Amino acid sequence: MSRAARALLKWKPQQLATAAGLDVSVVESFEDDGIVAPASVEAMLEALRGAGLEFIAAGGQSLDGGPGLRTIPKREPEVAAAEEVVELEEPLLPPAVNDSNDTIDQVT
Repeated sequence: MSRAARALLKWKPQQLATAAGLDVSVVESFEDDGIVAPASVEAMLEALRGAGLEFIAAGGQSLDGGPGLRTIPKREPEVAAAEEVVELEEPLLPPAVNDSNDTIDQVT
């Protein structure tokens, strides 16, 4: 999976090592025999996820239910900025009726 992930990104082992903050020998060892510290695996996963990859576990939502990976669609910067503005706006509250004198007050 590591080699496939690098292939999707067109990364050499050194690029993954740099992105993960590891020595290239750790990446090579992981891809050759899978024996590295769990923290190193996590660092590589985070680097690959940060580069836009999503890992699919066995039984996840892939075409045949098997493990895999895919790229995460990137949003256009303008769309992302607009979505942030919408999320920051406060919802409008409906007016409330004050039963004591039949006037309409804004709920705050």
